[in-house]
Amino acid sequence: MMNIAIQAIRKAGDFVVKQYEFFDKNSICSNHINDLIYKINEQSSNIIATIIRKFYPLHTIVTTWHDHNINDNICCKENIRWIIGSIDSDINFIKQFPFFALSISVFFKEHIEIGVIYDPIHNELFSACRGKGAQLNGYRIRVGTAKNLNGGIIAISCVYEKRHVVINFLNKLNNKYIYFRYTGATILDLAYVAVGRVDGCIVIFLKNINNNKLASGTLIIRESGGLIVDFTGTDHYLLFGNVIAGNAKIIRTILPLVQSSGIDA
Repeated sequence: MMNIAIQAIRKAGDFVVKQYEFFDKNSICSNHINDLIYKINEQSSNIIATIIRKFYPLHTIVTTWHDHNINDNICCKENIRWIIGSIDSDINFIKQFPFFALSISVFFKEHIEIGVIYDPIHNELFSACRGKGAQLNGYRIRVGTAKNLNGGIIAISCVYEKRHVVINFLNKLNNKYIYFRYTGATILDLAYVAVGRVDGCIVIFLKNINNNKLASGTLIIRESGGLIVDFTGTDHYLLFGNVIAGNAKIIRTILPLVQSSGIDA
């Protein structure tokens, strides 16, 4: 299944890059941009789904971009679900800011077994299989070894409605020597934690947002030796969409700061 996931996401990535190269935001009416992104997500998901169905016709396929099961008419006898993520971030794609990615997660009986994240612009494919480690383009990766936040890089991903929480959090760190990054692509931020490019990541979503697209990133971090918790320090991050990621020492440093910033778990 890992080989099929990689084959499918690379083919979809090739399609998305072609759309990106010819995307002229200045010549498209703003009212039509969302429709165009919808069609690009739909076509890239169909590319992935077609390849999956060819090899696993009885598996369930779900997309995160419209919360709709695109394989409703097929009985899920094997209890395996493929979660196809939409372009993350679509606004980066529209503005031609070259940081976005596609993702695939494979669940078996509610446990994520496979996670794949593909950045087609930089041709970087992050992957993990439960219990078998994480890789970037076929090479083993490990989470960073920072012992504290001093001189570290923290990636922040936040929905617009929760921006005030980020401000409160940053105010608590105004006397610390920390660098911050906001790429706008949450799953890339998680992948960058796994490969050690950033030392930690804080994700603040809303409870009613489909957070399944985070699953691939969380598996890749765990398999690279990192930790994932929600804002209560437990593992319910996919339920609430609030995530702290990093190595154990970074998690222990960030968690109390986040909890004192007025963020709902």
